[in-house]
Formats: sequence, structure tokens, C-alpha cells
Amino acid sequence: MTAPEWPADPAEGSVTEADHEAIVAAATDYIAAWLDNDAARMGSCLHEALVKRAVEPDGSIDEMSRQDMVLATTARPRQGNYVVTVLDAYGDLATVKVLSTDYVDHVQVARFGGRWQLLNVLWQPRVGT
Repeated sequence: MTAPEWPADPAEGSVTEADHEAIVAAATDYIAAWLDNDAARMGSCLHEALVKRAVEPDGSIDEMSRQDMVLATTARPRQGNYVVTVLDAYGDLATVKVLSTDYVDHVQVARFGGRWQLLNVLWQPRVGT
């Protein structure tokens, strides 16, 4: 087996513009659904196996499932702005940063049967909020 030359070919694993737009759309659905209290929209962008985690100040882990997120979406009215930034995309996976008024989410998005959905989220409240 031969090791790949580094740096790797920049075209290796590249995604199409349509894929990039679909990745942004999935992450946008996630934060917009949260802000708009839209459980149906939230459910549609999350994979069934989604896990969302936060590290608590005491070092414990707060963990939510897809079902937990859908239920929490309608808990209370929210407002705010957000920015969605694709940090990296390769083949069938992507890493996205979602910066909202109250939170920072690092999101892993994957393609399942041609559809991009959120699979993992690591988040924390924004400092000072």
C-alpha cells in the first residue's frame, strides 16, 4: 500500500455546488426551526440517530436525541440572528459552524440516500449570553 502524497489533490472528495447549498440548507433548517419553534422543520433536517451534546461547567455531558430536539423546539418562543458557515466538506460528510445570537453549534452533516441531514452537534452557549 502506498501512502497518499501530501498535500492531497484539492479536488479529491470535493462536493458540488448543489451539495454545498444542500449542506447549508440542512444547517439553516436546524437553526431556523429552533428560532421559529417549527418542530416539523426540525425533525426533517435531523437524522434519526442524531446526538447533540454540550459539555457542562462541571464537566458532565448534556446529551439530546433527535426526539428530544424536536420536542424542545416548541418549548418557548425565541428570537435572534444566525450565520451558517461550512468549515469543510468531503464526499458525503461536512462540518458546519452555526453561530446564533445565543449559541455556537459545531454540526456534522452527512448525506443519507442523497439527502443531507445533521448527525452530530456539539454546542455551547455563547460567552457572555
